[in-house]
Amino acid sequence: MSKSGVSLAPEAIAIAERSLTVRRHVAASRAPVWALFADFPNLADHWSGLKATRPIGDQTHGVGARRRVELKPVGALVETVTGWEDGRMLTTRNQPSALVPFKQAESRLILEPDGDGTAITFEYRYVPRGGPMGRLTGPLIDRMLRRDFESMLAAIAEAALNAR
Repeated sequence: MSKSGVSLAPEAIAIAERSLTVRRHVAASRAPVWALFADFPNLADHWSGLKATRPIGDQTHGVGARRRVELKPVGALVETVTGWEDGRMLTTRNQPSALVPFKQAESRLILEPDGDGTAITFEYRYVPRGGPMGRLTGPLIDRMLRRDFESMLAAIAEAALNAR
């Protein structure tokens, strides 16, 4: 039982949040890969999987930077940087619009040296909309997100190779 007196069954908590991880090796050093991700407000310039991205406010780098992401085919979300280790790691908290099939999400991007290049790991955790229906839609959302995130990493890899 929690301090508030509310008792949640462990399976209710475990089912609510979903997570997935995608990885990719890039035959480029971390510097050009990081430069693309560190261009935080302009991800849509490097990946055609989004309609548009734009900064919110004047801060475009580091903890507290925010961007509005227009998704394909519909929907939007606001991403806020919650963690930033220059050249190595970036974490965000995402607040989606009502048209997005999940109600909140967090991401973590990690870059590590990997032989002659860089290993990119992208982790995404989210809570589907719809309560119990979220259990049914979760696997479908997982497949959609995995496809999109693999496409994003492929586009970043290509852009990093072209930047060398």
